Amino acid sequence: MTTVTGKLIGATNPQRVEMKATLVDVTGKAAVGYVASVPGEVVRPVTITPESDGDWTAELTANSLIASDSGDTLWAIQEGRAKDGTPIHTYVVVPATGGPYWAGEIRADLSDTITGGGTVVYLPGPAGPAGPQGDAGPAGPPGEPGPQPPLGAAGAGDTIALRSTDASTTNARTPTAHAASHATGGSDPVTPAAIGAEPAGTAAAAVATHAADTTSVHGITDTSALETTTGATAKVTAHAGATDPHGDRAWADSKFATTTDLGTLNTTVTNLDTFVQDCLTRVAAIENGTAWLSGLNVDGNAQIADGDLTVKDVSKGYRFRRGGSALDLEATGADLIISNWSGTGFNGDQRAYLRLSADAQNIQAAGPVEVVAGLYGAAVHRLDPASGVATLGHLAVTGHALGEDTPAAHGIAAWCYDPALAVNSTAVTGGTLYLVRVNIAAAVNVTKIYWWAGNSGSSPVSGQNQVGLYNSSGTLLASATVDGDISTAGLKTTTITSQALTAGSFYWVAMLFNASVTPTLTRASGWTGVAAAANLGLTAATSRFATNGTGRTALPASITPGSNVGTDFAGPWAAVGA
Repeated sequence: MTTVTGKLIGATNPQRVEMKATLVDVTGKAAVGYVASVPGEVVRPVTITPESDGDWTAELTANSLIASDSGDTLWAIQEGRAKDGTPIHTYVVVPATGGPYWAGEIRADLSDTITGGGTVVYLPGPAGPAGPQGDAGPAGPPGEPGPQPPLGAAGAGDTIALRSTDASTTNARTPTAHAASHATGGSDPVTPAAIGAEPAGTAAAAVATHAADTTSVHGITDTSALETTTGATAKVTAHAGATDPHGDRAWADSKFATTTDLGTLNTTVTNLDTFVQDCLTRVAAIENGTAWLSGLNVDGNAQIADGDLTVKDVSKGYRFRRGGSALDLEATGADLIISNWSGTGFNGDQRAYLRLSADAQNIQAAGPVEVVAGLYGAAVHRLDPASGVATLGHLAVTGHALGEDTPAAHGIAAWCYDPALAVNSTAVTGGTLYLVRVNIAAAVNVTKIYWWAGNSGSSPVSGQNQVGLYNSSGTLLASATVDGDISTAGLKTTTITSQALTAGSFYWVAMLFNASVTPTLTRASGWTGVAAAANLGLTAATSRFATNGTGRTALPASITPGSNVGTDFAGPWAAVGA
């Protein structure tokens, strides 16, 4: 045996998770295997019980030591089930030496076809050699500017950059006196015409002419009529000494503020500024979250961004917390009660619905509890504490229910009844279509039909021995020929194409046999009246056990459920699974 280990992650109670290791072929189908060194030793499924922390250990036979008609084999380790009841499998190849091995180190992928006679060839191998160098990529962007040439003096060479301080680019010396060179008779005389100046004497003559003119000077017809400086000064003095030269001083006395008035206004403005600054300080404290408000009323939408909303006093409180990976409604210091008032202002009758205990992980619900498909819809499930009655539309469990075995506890989706109740068997009538109802508690995709031959038949008519699956409307969903299965007794597993079955619906497993000697199928009661008793309260179209037509050689594409006829025994036994 080789030790294989693993760990369940995220399970609240790992020891209650259904775990087992089952031998399968490389396509994932259950396989029968033998240990070559022990003749006749069948490799059985291994039940695995996890520890409380999720760790688990299993002792498994190495796959290389197992012989199977299915060819190469794997171990399928089931680690619980999905919500639809489908087993969760990890497929591994168990080595013959070494160990213990972590399940993740020896995982294997399933194949589309069965391989035979050797080691499973689809396990990952070592990395191969590096491949050839690929084509050159596109040209990159231009690089940074390269280094500049060395600096030197002017004329040092055509590969030398001129320094900015070179004497050839600047001369801070004071120019030598050379005005005489620009004077009349100098080496470089400057003439009035060269610089746009008037010839000598022209400007003086023009000024003299302007000074002597008294008419039309600057638009004044007669400049002699202008006031003299002395006269203008005397008039300004007289104007300044007048009591009310413009006749507006008496009017202005009641219209303009005095210095006293302005002083009072300045004091008022200063006080107002102090008040405004205090308001701004308080608003800033509110915005920064450092102010404590004695109360708050908001008329309209309110939003708290990037923070939590906490309501508390010194002994208890609650908060809406958005930090972490989820959104939390939390309470502290007291039980959290979820209630609703009949009035519109937190008045009227207060109805408390939920109590979340502060001193224990406990929830109490007051009043009937309804589970609906959509809010305000009809109740699918209802718990009524007043009557103590739980009304459930359908009940799906993944383990045992009320101490009884369930299909899920056996890894299948549904059965007609516990196979332990199949205490007898009946030889079926050739050409008769037998229907066995199975009720689907949880949505599931099924690929297997299970049926049970108590005694074998012989000489099957080729292609006329079939099992299949009909929906409640009578439409054939899938079928398979089982000619080779009727010649031996025992539990039969027939593979069909995957069918998605709906929770809360029922389907019929159909069986049809034609042979010289038909097989004897297991059943429950065969007492007189069982056709009526087993189908009590049901119509022909909803029968648990029925036949639908005789003389048939194949399963028809559709049947008429209303034509069902109850069988005289509770059976045959049948089941469906993933």
